[in-house]
Amino acid sequence: MAHDFPPVRSPQSIRALAFVRRLAAGAREVQVLTRTSLPGLAGPTLPANVRLHRASPGALESLLDRLAARRAAAHLSAGGDDGFAGPAALNWKGRCVARIRRTVDQLRFPDGRVAWVPAARRELAALCRDARPDVALLMHEPAACLLLAGQLRAAGVSWLADLADPVLAPYTPPRFRRAAARLEARALAEAAAVAVTNPATADLLATRHGLARETIEVLPQGFGDAPRAPLPAGDGLTLVYTGRFYPFRDPAALLAAVAGTPGVNLVLAGPEMPPAVQAAARAHPGAITLAGELSHEATLSLQARADVLVGVGNTGTAQSPGKLQEYFGAARPILHVVHDPADPAPALLASARRGLAVPADAAAITAALRELLAAKRGAGLAARFDLGLEAVADYHWDAISDRLAARLAAIAG
Repeated sequence: MAHDFPPVRSPQSIRALAFVRRLAAGAREVQVLTRTSLPGLAGPTLPANVRLHRASPGALESLLDRLAARRAAAHLSAGGDDGFAGPAALNWKGRCVARIRRTVDQLRFPDGRVAWVPAARRELAALCRDARPDVALLMHEPAACLLLAGQLRAAGVSWLADLADPVLAPYTPPRFRRAAARLEARALAEAAAVAVTNPATADLLATRHGLARETIEVLPQGFGDAPRAPLPAGDGLTLVYTGRFYPFRDPAALLAAVAGTPGVNLVLAGPEMPPAVQAAARAHPGAITLAGELSHEATLSLQARADVLVGVGNTGTAQSPGKLQEYFGAARPILHVVHDPADPAPALLASARRGLAVPADAAAITAALRELLAAKRGAGLAARFDLGLEAVADYHWDAISDRLAARLAAIAG
């Protein structure tokens, strides 16, 4: 059960698809309950024993979907690729609807995507009656899925709650914090098993709810089979960052360092770039490039053309960007900007010899960029870092999904 599933574009959508494809190899049948597909975008190719059940996300999301689809069709007819026309690319009507959606997120708990729940309840009732599932997987983010857990309990179906991140997070609106705490506690108490994406989140939830740490499974974000290419030639250094910049993920020090380091170009691909990022790209057109929002396939292709992939850590949260694990598949060094001392990325990169972690300070990042430039112009980046897949094999989606499958089999047994 996952609100986000392709062709919806989000980290959780990628995670859900990876799980479904791998689980299907060992299951008689996999039923997927998700939201209706986005108009004009093709869904993924799935194994023959996977059945999709799509429920309406509500009138507002459906309207935004139609506006985005028209914008995407206009982009394709003008000769563009399959890039997605998200809210940042919409006309004034689309931007107005997107603002309404953000307002609704502040008014409805857990957010505006709760409008999916009534239709999902009807689909789930029919699914439980007709398919009689042995075990279920509920995927958090958004939290709307967790609101369906009671229906599973009534049907006698045990489930694993893939929380990934806490329900109660620093960015939870103050008016919803008490409700988020209750929903999180109920999920941990009633689920047969719980999974999160990193040890820091597992520690946080175990402490918060008085649980034994070993009862919480760590299933990190992962990487799949991605395009591979030789490291680029030339004297310059091309950096690539793919993803969003949230309020708790500040790129200011990175942008300043890139703008002040000759020979370095930073390509940023993602939706709704903050005004400060857009201003930096306008002020330094030779150093900072905005690629817009890309499909997942185009994103992986862009990563494969980079010299170095860039990560920016979060501030004040137990979550860590799953983008780093996705980067592993591109076989490129990683430069990670650290905002929080609890960020697990430095230890991960050091253990895998996969890149450099530097504090969010322009001078420190500049020194790291010069080091990377020197390494490329010298013996090469491949000599400086371990870019093979063996050291990061545990982060392949197949390995992660196999651990999930074992846990689900134990629950079903």
